[in-house]
Amino acid sequence: MSDDDGYWRFCAIVEREIITTPTVTAPPHTERAVLEQHTDSGAYRLRPLDAITDGAERIT
Repeated sequence: MSDDDGYWRFCAIVEREIITTPTVTAPPHTERAVLEQHTDSGAYRLRPLDAITDGAERIT
């Protein structure tokens, strides 16, 4: 699938837990992510919100 065959459409901002160690001794950390759906294939993807907004100008 090529991105030329469609585009990624925003669906929602969600929170997900990231488990950083294979043991239960360290609590998971929560990350905000953007859920997107590809218009051609219908596939979904999650991208970290911080990665998308890095360098973006914040409107206050």
